[in-house]
Order: sequence, then C-alpha cells, then structure tokens
Amino acid sequence: MVNQFKNEPTYNLKAVVKETGIKPDTLRAWERRYGLPQPERTEGGHRIFTQRDIETLKWLSARQEEGLSISRAVDLWHKFESEGQDPLLSLDYDTGPATEPLKVLSGKTIDESRKAWVAACSEFDEDLAEQILNQAFAQFSPETVVLEVLVKGLHSIGEGWYRGEITVQQEHFASSLALRRLDALIAASPTPTRKRTVLIACPPEDEHTFSSLVLTYLLRRRGRRALFLGANVPFAQFSDALDQTKPALVVMTAQDLHTAAQQLPFSDLLAERGIPFAFGGLVFNLRPGLHEHIRGHLLGETLAEVPDAVERLIAAGAKPPEVEPIPDEYLNAIDALKVKENAVIAGLSHFLQDTSMDNCHMALANLHLTRGVLAALKLGELDYLNQDILWAQGLIENYQIPPESLIDYLRTYGEVIQNTLGDVGQPITEAMQSLIEELNAG
Repeated sequence: MVNQFKNEPTYNLKAVVKETGIKPDTLRAWERRYGLPQPERTEGGHRIFTQRDIETLKWLSARQEEGLSISRAVDLWHKFESEGQDPLLSLDYDTGPATEPLKVLSGKTIDESRKAWVAACSEFDEDLAEQILNQAFAQFSPETVVLEVLVKGLHSIGEGWYRGEITVQQEHFASSLALRRLDALIAASPTPTRKRTVLIACPPEDEHTFSSLVLTYLLRRRGRRALFLGANVPFAQFSDALDQTKPALVVMTAQDLHTAAQQLPFSDLLAERGIPFAFGGLVFNLRPGLHEHIRGHLLGETLAEVPDAVERLIAAGAKPPEVEPIPDEYLNAIDALKVKENAVIAGLSHFLQDTSMDNCHMALANLHLTRGVLAALKLGELDYLNQDILWAQGLIENYQIPPESLIDYLRTYGEVIQNTLGDVGQPITEAMQSLIEELNAG
C-alpha cells in the first residue's frame, strides 16, 4: 500500500495545534488513551509529529463532527486497518457539502446503507443498525446520511407499515434510533456563526418531532442559530418566547390536516408582530394549494431544500401573504361542531354499536374524522378531507378490512351531522356525500 503522507518527523506540538485546531490537552489524552497518533520524541522529550500524524488527527476530528465519539472513531480506524485498508486513503475525511456526488467505499452506496439500516431496524438489531450508521457517517457527509439514510429510511418503514409489512413496534424502534442519533448530532454541532435566530416548533397536538429536528441540525451545520422548542407547543405564552428569543424567522412543521390548521393562530400572531413565518411537511406535499390558506411561506417539498429557503426568507425579511377569508357558512359550521362535538360522538356510537368495529377503534375514527372536518373548515376547503379518506381506504385494503365499512361509516357520519347540527351542518353532510360518491366511483 502506497503511503502518500510523509513519515518524517517535522512538526512540533504548537504547529500541530495550529494546523488541526485540536487543543494540546486533547492531543495528549488521545495519545495516552488510544495510541493515536504516536509521535516521536526529541532528545529533550518534546513531541515531534509527521504529516501523517496531522492527517490522522484531522481524520479523527472529522469523525467527531459527524457524530461519533472519539472511542468509536478510533475503533473505526482500527477496523479499516484490520481489513488491510489505510483509513486516510479509504475515505474522504474532509467531508464536503451534501451536494457533492456520493462516494462509494468497499462497494457500498448510500442506497445500500439505507436498505441495510432499514433491515437491521426491522430485525430489532440495535448494534447492527448503529454500526451501519457509523459506517455511513464515515463514508459520506453527515447531511447526506441524515437525509438519505435516516429521513428516507423512516419514510420507507412508514410505507411498510401502511402496506401491512412493518409492525408499529418496528416503526417505533427505528424512530427511536433515528431520534437518538439526531440528538447526538445536534449536541455536537459547532457554535453558531450567524447570530440571527431561527425558532423551530411543532404546533399543538403534534408529537412528530423528527422533521423539525432534522431541520434544526441542517441549519446548525450551516452556522445558523436554530432553537427547537419541541413537540406540542401551546399557543399560550408563545408571545413570551418571541420576546425572549427575538427570532428572524419562525418555522413549524405539520404532517396532517389537523396540525396544519393548528398553525393558524401562530401565523396570525407572527403577522401582527412583523416576524416572518414559514412552514412545511408532508400534508402540504399531498394537498396542493393548502399553503395558500396560511399566512406564511411554504419552505419546499423536501428537507434538503429547506436550509436555502430559510436563508432566502431571512435575507428578504419576507412579509406574510394575504389569504382568502373563510366563508360564513364554514365559520357557522365550525362554531356549531365545536359546541355539539360530544353529541356528534355520542350519536356515532349509537349508530355504530351493532357494527364489528370495537369501541377503541370507533373512538379513534370519530376523533380523527371530526378533527379533520374542523381543520378543513378552518382552512377554507372541505375537499382537503379527500386525501385522508383515500389514505384510509388504502389502509383498509392493505389490512384486509371490508372496503364497504368505510363507506358505511362516512354515510353514518353525514346522517349524524345532519341530525345533530341541522342546516348549519350542510357543508359537512355534502362533503360526506361527495366522498362516498368518489369511493364508489373508484
């Protein structure tokens, strides 16, 4: 194996510190605990380093930036050596931006890494899943691994659950591993170099933090001060958080129609205070035009697009767009359904007591559909319910549930709304009838 780095001892400790940015105490600790590097000594006992020693230190430092502990980085170094490979020649330790062409190491591509990670998670093999991630971080830039392995991997697992091929337990296990790795990456992020703050949050009743954490990490990798407030952020006291953080931009994510509507009071508050608001998430990809009902700016269809969109909005000081007012008939239906929601639920339970649906699933279905109806009304378009119903239809088919059960349920829901709300509920009953017609036609 040809060694392209000179092994002649040339550099003193001060030169190495300047070249690598690693503190002297850290260099001594690595040498003492892990034997990397192993500099020679002068007659006076002073350390003297080779060019290869410097490259070794840069390699270890790069692995830390990618989320590995120093002990894991050293283990990876020794693994390469045990396989007859020179770590400095086997991978690009000075990782470039995620837009660079993906590199291949030992025949492994990023797609193969993702498939291997998904398979390990499906087998509940935590050690193997972690090893696969460590190997991926050693081969590719950290942004690439996060977007191509974790984000796409979890999406693949979610699709597997939808098709009935993956259990809820497998999905939760993979999500837990991904979130744990993201937390570690964020904790290891460098100190921000751009001081204007981006505030990131999940709206009320939204527990899906993964996309928000990915965004937090991607922005921090760019030197942006990104603060994540967590899941299920209440509207009360949100104004106080704005006073304390003084953000240049507030970002929220939403995965379904209900949580998209939960963003509305936040967008109104931010518009009043002159703070730019941006949002994104799966629900906006599935429903073209939905973003036009929220006083903010859509960030893009993929997480990879978001950091650039964030920087453009901050630079432009983006003002909130105008939105169409909600029709009066929708406002009246919202008020009536809020007041009589319990009566609607009770009516559904009475109508469905002779069906095969158990009480637990019935309660979840009633809650989900009623939330969806309210959200669609608040967002000014009941047709937004169609995507949820089509999704439910596919789920029913994948789990071998009689397809007519969904049509019966929607028909019953429309009848209960009519009996409970009367004429005020007409927009909802018409929407149910339209959904039934679409399902019958399909």
